[in-house]
Amino acid sequence: MRGNRPPGQQVFVGLVILLTCTSLLAQDPCDNFHPHWSPDGEKIVFDGKRGEIHEIFVYNFRTSAVIQLTNSPGRDAHPYWSPDGERIVFQSQRNPDQRFQSDIYVMDADGTNLRKLTKKRGFSGVPSWSPDGKFILYQFKPVLREEDFTKNFWNLYLISADGHKEKRLTNMDIDDQVPNWAPDSRKIVFHSDRAGISELFTMHIDGSNLTQLTDNEFNDRAASFSPDGQTIAFSSVREGTRELYLIGLDGKKTRQLTKDYDVYGIPAWAPDGTRIAFHASKSGKSEIYVVDLMTRNIKRITNCR
Repeated sequence: MRGNRPPGQQVFVGLVILLTCTSLLAQDPCDNFHPHWSPDGEKIVFDGKRGEIHEIFVYNFRTSAVIQLTNSPGRDAHPYWSPDGERIVFQSQRNPDQRFQSDIYVMDADGTNLRKLTKKRGFSGVPSWSPDGKFILYQFKPVLREEDFTKNFWNLYLISADGHKEKRLTNMDIDDQVPNWAPDSRKIVFHSDRAGISELFTMHIDGSNLTQLTDNEFNDRAASFSPDGQTIAFSSVREGTRELYLIGLDGKKTRQLTKDYDVYGIPAWAPDGTRIAFHASKSGKSEIYVVDLMTRNIKRITNCR
């Protein structure tokens, strides 16, 4: 355990109880979003809405138990494990009265030792941790006034894991969003409006070798690399509803994995590459699902009622 817990965190962590998925998720409104697999493949971290709160939770595959990690008045979302499994990065609007101010935070995997990484005026979100552990990618939109949120554009940023160094990766009057790492920590995938509609692009983190991966009349979004770096999972409305797809690095061999699921958010690959977790609103509420890539079987692991 790193450092000492602040008094407020000691009280909260002490009150955390292991609960079954059903009992924890039975509050209304209830929705679950943005899963990400732990490096050991035994847990999934995700964010969820429970009544009036929006916090970060961890689901344990062996016990089907859930632990609530955060407890703040604002919206905590888009959690992502560090490659050593010891920390989690996420976005948070700690002040609910500032709707368009969001920052990137890091905490220990048990919810302690919270640390703020970004301090820019605006909305920082959707972080992802590099496989080598050195950097965190995220998207940012400057927002000084409420009207800026619809007027300004999303661009991509890179910050060191300790928060000391930061670099802007894209700088255009278009939206570049939802960046994710290749396994070698040298390339990223993201979706962008550069082609007039949302398509998938890859790029080296030095800004070179920008490559358009998809080119069609549909919106392709929210992509992530497979652990071997050979395949990219993403969501698209190619069949009318937003579904989960796979595509090769050459932009060919597209494979549809879901039908009538209404998939949103970033697909999360299991560390061994055999399964993908995602959130979808097939049941009427947003839930976390896992698809087995060999059998195509899909299992819902959360259960809002």
